[in-house]
Amino acid sequence: MNIPLKRIIRIAIHILFWICAWFFFFFYYKRYSEVNIFTLTASIINLIAAIATVYTFNYYLIPNILLKNKLRKFIALAFVAVVMFFYIQLLLTLLLVVKLLNTGSRLFPEMIDVVMLFFNMFFVVFIAIAIKFYKRWNEKNFREQQVQKEKVEAELQMLKTQINPHFLFNTLNSIYVLAMKKSEQTANIVMKLSDILDYILYKIDAPRIDISSEIRIIENYIELERIRFTDRVNLNFTSHFKSKNLQIPPMLIIPLVENAFKHGLSKSIDKSFINITIEESDQMLHIAVSNSKSHNTMKSEVGGIGLLNVKKRLDLLFNDSYKLDISEKNKRFDVNLSIPVINCITND
Repeated sequence: MNIPLKRIIRIAIHILFWICAWFFFFFYYKRYSEVNIFTLTASIINLIAAIATVYTFNYYLIPNILLKNKLRKFIALAFVAVVMFFYIQLLLTLLLVVKLLNTGSRLFPEMIDVVMLFFNMFFVVFIAIAIKFYKRWNEKNFREQQVQKEKVEAELQMLKTQINPHFLFNTLNSIYVLAMKKSEQTANIVMKLSDILDYILYKIDAPRIDISSEIRIIENYIELERIRFTDRVNLNFTSHFKSKNLQIPPMLIIPLVENAFKHGLSKSIDKSFINITIEESDQMLHIAVSNSKSHNTMKSEVGGIGLLNVKKRLDLLFNDSYKLDISEKNKRFDVNLSIPVINCITND
């Protein structure tokens, strides 16, 4: 029968601990006498009592009673266990003393000091229980971290895939119109949409991607939106990077661009504008997106779920090492995002 390696290591650690405990008891008695039958037997009695106490606490009282919030029951049973095992230890030690005295052996009073017997035994018991508590806490902490990690990964995956379905619907309508007109742009537009869908479906699983991939998708997105809005928008898009290996989490910038198109192109605005700038400086990647807005656009509606999702992802990815500023003026809405380059660059 094969015993798992983890179990073998666990058993070996237990054996090693109890060997150390036996040496502790043995050298206590050896202080008062040479190595003899009393020294060996008394230390073994102490060891057996300590083992019984430790495993009673660690494998029954603590997991089955204390950790199930039965405090009163735990206190009562713990008291009984302590008294019972110490009484057994003391009784066996006294019987050993009586037997050895009858044989004429010389024994020192310190060897059967009740206070020291209690202290020695429960010093070892306390260490063993403390080790078990630490191990249990460490395992619980590890499980909680794993659960939290899985939760964060699941939430990130959900947030990454949330591109506005209206964009896909409107783009398909635009392609349909172009196809009806037999426009030469139809094939090119289909390829751009295909590139975006490929990016969303297959490439966002990676924790980070090249900034060039995100930029290409943004450019494709802008081209598809240009078809819908033709001359209704004055659009400026610029990007500049110093690092060749710059990488960012996928789908981090596109929601900002999508938000600008969604809320910045109102029929009530005479001339709409959208300005997008992405650049690297001072070890930071700066993304600035501004768009026009209508006077009657409610503040609570500006931005919408897109920016909320971006904020959640930034919190999960960067904690406090990013900066996001959202400002709303009379005819303008601005989003400025800065994330540290050092968290996004991979070394060759």
